[in-house]
Amino acid sequence: MKIVDWFQSLPAFLRDVRLEVKKTSFPSRNEVVNTTLVVVVVVIIFGVFLWAVDQVIFSLLNRLFSLFH
Repeated sequence: MKIVDWFQSLPAFLRDVRLEVKKTSFPSRNEVVNTTLVVVVVVIIFGVFLWAVDQVIFSLLNRLFSLFH
């Protein structure tokens, strides 16, 4: 695509972008806060779960290695 063609198609592109943005629905502040809290809580729960699994696996491997050492 030549630069001249690109500049000629720019107004149509921007018009299409504006139309698409008008069709978009944006969440309310309350929805954003609630979903953010859900994400933070789930991340904390999974973090604690993965930490616990890591501790169990580490403990089991230490016991296994101590048998052969």
